[in-house]
Amino acid sequence: MLDAFEKLILGVLQRNGRASTQELSDAVGLSPSPCWRRVKRLEEEGYITRYAAILDGKKVGLHAFAYVHVTLIDHSESSITTFREFIERNDQVLECASITGDFDYILKVAATDPESLETFIMKNILRLGVVRTTTTNFILRQMKVSGALPLAHV
Repeated sequence: MLDAFEKLILGVLQRNGRASTQELSDAVGLSPSPCWRRVKRLEEEGYITRYAAILDGKKVGLHAFAYVHVTLIDHSESSITTFREFIERNDQVLECASITGDFDYILKVAATDPESLETFIMKNILRLGVVRTTTTNFILRQMKVSGALPLAHV
């Protein structure tokens, strides 16, 4: 279980992954040494899995984002493995989740433009040989991009 200090530390790091130990200790009310030890423990125990920069997609040339709903042709181990391996090695897929309902998976995909997204779907996803259907919803405007978990509700 996380204590109040650890939740505060994680909250600060979710907003600023580059926060120094001194900045963390000032923000949570601990001296630097115990604060540093808690961060190390949170890393070692897998609460913190990695640090990353959040980029502006448009500034780096990505102007098309979409949610792609995917239904596999079957649920055999071979089909699932083929699909999972594709997802893991493809950097255009930002997120992938197995879901309930009419589809098996939902993907968040990034592309330079709508045409390149179409190419990605037609030449990559559908050519896997394990996908029955896809339905795509273009993201018109991203109103919130966070990734931060709601620690106040834990």
